[in-house]
Amino acid sequence: MHEIDDQTRSTALLISNVLFRAFLLGFGLLCLSTIPVLLLTDQIYAIHSSMIDIPRPMYNALLFELLGNMKMLLVMLFLLPAVGIRWTLKKQVT
Repeated sequence: MHEIDDQTRSTALLISNVLFRAFLLGFGLLCLSTIPVLLLTDQIYAIHSSMIDIPRPMYNALLFELLGNMKMLLVMLFLLPAVGIRWTLKKQVT
């Protein structure tokens, strides 16, 4: 394997830190958007069903699919690359 110089190491750590922070912000927004889905489900359904006619079971499935997709997107785009960068940098030190 090639040695990583200090400039490259600091750039990789910066990118990793940005990815971790983006993950934390996204996770906070995910938690913030989950609260109304879990606590105000009937009121939110009433608002949405007045705009479009959608059966309740399909509406619930769409909401939870949205939350699941958002969680997968956060993990795949932000958390896994950040962990991979840190892991690679740590392997280079030893």
